[in-house]
Amino acid sequence: MTTEKMAFSVKETADSLGLCSNTVYELVKSGKLPSITLGRKILISKIELQAWLKNGNQPPAAGAGVN
Repeated sequence: MTTEKMAFSVKETADSLGLCSNTVYELVKSGKLPSITLGRKILISKIELQAWLKNGNQPPAAGAGVN
């Protein structure tokens, strides 16, 4: 049984978007890319990333993508 990831690291996000990690860190730092921090690890939710891409790289509305 395989489990699907719910969130990605900065490196995984950068690799999947064809960007460098520094660009993703800057997007997170500026608040343009929604993320969560657990301890020292920054995670980007798969649902939030999809919404961010769909909305033309704008932060999703509060509660968007949350069921």
